[in-house]
Amino acid sequence: MREEQLPAATAPAASTAANPKNQDWAVWLRHANRRRFPVELVPVPQNAETAWTALTHLARRRGFTVERANCADADGFTTWRNRNIRIRPDATSAQAVTALAHQLGHVLLHTDIAQLEPSRTVPCTGTRKVEADSVAYLTTAYLGLDTTAITFPDVYSWAGHDPRARPITTIKTVTTRILTATTAITALLDAADLNPRHPAAVVSAATQGNADQQAKPSASVEELVHVHDTAAQFFRSQVSASWVPGYLAVRGMAADIQDHWQAGHASAAWDALTTHLRAAGYSDSVIETAGLARRSSRGTLIDTFRDRAMLPIRSPEGTIIAFIGRAPDGADPRIPKYLNSPTTSIYHKKDVLFGLWEARQALASGAQPVIVEGPIDAIAITIAGQGGYAGVAPCGVALTDRHLTALSNVADVRTVGVAVAFDPDEAGQRAAVHACHLLAPLTDNMAAVKLPPGHDPARILASSGPTALADVLASQMHPLPDLVVNATVHHWGSRLRYPEGQLGALREAAPLIAALPPAHVARQVHRLSALLRLRHPVVTEAVTDALTQLVADGLLPRRDNSATDSVQLRRPPPSITAACRDSPHGLSNGIGQAAALRHAQRLKPTRSGQPDLQSGQPGDRSASSRRSR
Repeated sequence: MREEQLPAATAPAASTAANPKNQDWAVWLRHANRRRFPVELVPVPQNAETAWTALTHLARRRGFTVERANCADADGFTTWRNRNIRIRPDATSAQAVTALAHQLGHVLLHTDIAQLEPSRTVPCTGTRKVEADSVAYLTTAYLGLDTTAITFPDVYSWAGHDPRARPITTIKTVTTRILTATTAITALLDAADLNPRHPAAVVSAATQGNADQQAKPSASVEELVHVHDTAAQFFRSQVSASWVPGYLAVRGMAADIQDHWQAGHASAAWDALTTHLRAAGYSDSVIETAGLARRSSRGTLIDTFRDRAMLPIRSPEGTIIAFIGRAPDGADPRIPKYLNSPTTSIYHKKDVLFGLWEARQALASGAQPVIVEGPIDAIAITIAGQGGYAGVAPCGVALTDRHLTALSNVADVRTVGVAVAFDPDEAGQRAAVHACHLLAPLTDNMAAVKLPPGHDPARILASSGPTALADVLASQMHPLPDLVVNATVHHWGSRLRYPEGQLGALREAAPLIAALPPAHVARQVHRLSALLRLRHPVVTEAVTDALTQLVADGLLPRRDNSATDSVQLRRPPPSITAACRDSPHGLSNGIGQAAALRHAQRLKPTRSGQPDLQSGQPGDRSASSRRSR
């Protein structure tokens, strides 16, 4: 039976499913909700505080308390057991509104799911995450606040692209749910007079925006470079009488290393740097444009960095273009641990890696770059590497392809390779998976450093010294694709005990393996077969199908046959192929697909009660003995 087509008014959804890209879903959301977006919204920043109050009121009406409290690595967290919503305390007003709208999306759409979970929480993954993010996106856009931090996965990753999965129906259903929840929220915002659609609000905001644009400070590139040099000298002059030298020494950085990296200290006073720069002849316009100071609520100029250990960020040519500051241990938890210079005409976070200029000579001599999460980690890697490894880190942003372009301009990454050394937690795993996708087109030599639980490079250096960290770098390097596949499989948890879980994990991992450099494909096919206890030909067929789809979608260039020829496996029987290929993107049809696989392989349960997918024979333990972790 053919799936019904979307009506003309909803045509963008069809193109989204056919040619999905990151922000197609955002465009479709605004189109679907166009009645509430009849004009281009102008940002109205003053809405954030009032919007927080209104959204908190909505949460209370639903029986939930709202508090600013620790959320681990998340921006927000909701528990149905005690009916509590937490939003991280260091978020700005606009970020807090976005995070609260996301959690309200879960409350309005996923309460039934939460009641079935033993933890009484909603796993924020897959379609559930898309729905909550979509509610947050529409709410934030409705308020005229910044939505650039909200991104969406490719539509086909959750709606499916196989017509038999009925992706258009999935898109229509999800859209209806999202609009229903968003309407409930925006109706309350209307009642709170937070409606930037109103002509008066639009005109007022536009007038304010024009005034801000006219009054926006400006400075030449030469002035920005000079004022950063002067600021660096001032920070250096303040360091000896501060807590910074002792703190960095405890972190394993001797005085000569601190001098090499030009560590400094930003005074705790409100305007110490601003006063110094004014005395040096710089105008307020130059100081503010450089991001070294900002306007207070009273309109006065105050320092951006206060009571922080300061490290300069340099351009590829060695020019100081920005700073990153680290708060002291024991600082107010509402204060960000690290603070970066804002974007300026000479500094863009997505372009510059901390430590790259300092490591230029080592990298040019063949040192392997190691990408880490923060500047102190980067310094620790470079100290312990002794010319063999060089640490670099993005500052305040996830790793980007532009970072890797900058790295490739200094190091021969195709030959020496690239390693990552992220924290051994879930956030670190996500960062490693992201890095693997970016590195795959550049080099076959991708590695991940397996760090001890609870440790990062800086902590190892501080507690055990550079020799211990060097030993970890030398002995704990593993292929980065191993970590990617392991993390993907681990995500399925206890569901791997059942055929539908194994099929779901296979379907999720196959495109990741297909996108790897050819040299890695055969190894990961073998590992995935062992991890899932699926027959080798089944995994090979899934990866081959995924590769064909990626090439057809234009997401990968066409390859020669070396990757698939190196596997040299028999094609599986058609019944198994169909069961694998038809496996759902979620678990909506999991039971039916699992039954198809059982029938195709004539599975029988083992004594442990789990089906033996490796051989189809009871009691065969060869798969579990080869399982790789």
